[in-house]
Amino acid sequence: MKRILLLIILLLTTGTALETMAQAKARYGSQPLSADREIRAVWLTTIGGIDWPRHYANAANPSTIEQQKRELTNMLDRLKAVNINTILLQTRIRGSVIYPSKLEPWDGCLSGKPGVSPGYDPLRFAIEECHKRGMEIHAWVVTIPMGKWNGIGCQQMRRKSPSLLRKIGEDGYLNPELPQTADIIADICAEITKNYNIDGIHLDYIRYPENWKMRVSKQQGRENITRIVRKIHSRIKAIKPQVKLSCSPLGKHDDLTRYPSRGWNARTTVCQDAQMWLRTGLMDQLYPMLYFKDNNFYPFAIDWMEQSYTGQVAAGLAVYLLDRREGNWKIDEVKRQLNICRQLGLGQCFFRAKFLLDNHQGIYDYLRIFNYAQNGMERMGFPHFSESTAEANTVRATYMRPSTKGVHPKRIRQDLPWIEDNGQYAILPDKSMELDTDMILVKALAGNAVTTLMRRGNHLDVSTLQNGMYVLYTLDQRGKTHRLAFIKKGE
Repeated sequence: MKRILLLIILLLTTGTALETMAQAKARYGSQPLSADREIRAVWLTTIGGIDWPRHYANAANPSTIEQQKRELTNMLDRLKAVNINTILLQTRIRGSVIYPSKLEPWDGCLSGKPGVSPGYDPLRFAIEECHKRGMEIHAWVVTIPMGKWNGIGCQQMRRKSPSLLRKIGEDGYLNPELPQTADIIADICAEITKNYNIDGIHLDYIRYPENWKMRVSKQQGRENITRIVRKIHSRIKAIKPQVKLSCSPLGKHDDLTRYPSRGWNARTTVCQDAQMWLRTGLMDQLYPMLYFKDNNFYPFAIDWMEQSYTGQVAAGLAVYLLDRREGNWKIDEVKRQLNICRQLGLGQCFFRAKFLLDNHQGIYDYLRIFNYAQNGMERMGFPHFSESTAEANTVRATYMRPSTKGVHPKRIRQDLPWIEDNGQYAILPDKSMELDTDMILVKALAGNAVTTLMRRGNHLDVSTLQNGMYVLYTLDQRGKTHRLAFIKKGE
């Protein structure tokens, strides 16, 4: 009976979305997938063929083309078998690409010879094969790095616009402080969007290089990177509004009140204002690279969830560290992170395809029996897993009752009530009336203070709070606090 009721709710709340998708399909030739479908993604790397392809192709030998195509379809079949629904395919590598471009040369990963075509269009083929399997495919675009100074990407850029490049060590980088850099990257993204039935553009390394000698303030640096994001957003949305724009920021957005980033974060260290991009609609999705453990993972994952607003966040999970040569993590660490991400409402993205498909420590087998829905298509809010599998002692989780938009997973302790607002006021638990305080302290789930509010009787004006989930504390004149309740602001 419960499942039937949930299905009815799902059908009632998705009718308009289905109609919109049908209209988009008729207009653009592509059926974009539901924005609230849970992201289960992999990064599929092409640089050096380290994920794909393992064999070169050339026009003079059609069998080599078929072999290269078969390698990819075999990978997609295996990824589909564990309900992966989103492929981030490395499309622009280092100033070179894997499709016939008027702007940049062929990368050598396909034919074995930089600047030489493999005899077919790999991007078009990959898109068709992903869509046959009901998978989204996003063109993964490496933005600022241009590869080796004498590599094909740098060489062409040095002939066209040498002033835009800066050499650091043996590599070249586009200068994010020059406005022309935004035009170059936006042109690449627009070319892909215009010519291909792509589901998304995924920006990588949209930041200052860590070894860049900053001559501007961090605030100016963030504005420089945001200028590039804004230009890309404007160009691709003007061509196909349904194409999703995303990026992969560093795994820690910034220092948290109780958990420092230890000098390595997106916003301050490399000037990626990723949460602002999501909040303002410049990004539709974020894939933060959360390649950490314990308190370097869970509080920061919660922070991304809290700051997701109306966008989507998929935590980048480091399955590559299951390889003893990379990090020799134990599989239980990845299992915990995977389960907690689902409880928090975060999607998941595995780095990278080869390590997942090579089944390091049984990770592929685990996903094969993992309790995703069989077709991998259920909407966020209807996760299929047992709470007994969430063995992390740093985060406890449960589920709230469903709202009209589905079940909203939240992090919450069993010993505290939870309350909702009506857009303006929230009704506080009765015990607040017994405490000698009119001040309510509002904290984010990660522990950082957000604001203080004055209560009026058992009413609390929450109209100034951003949508999200918070912990409420009473705050007396001596500064003492008592945990009062959790609150969910907005739908």
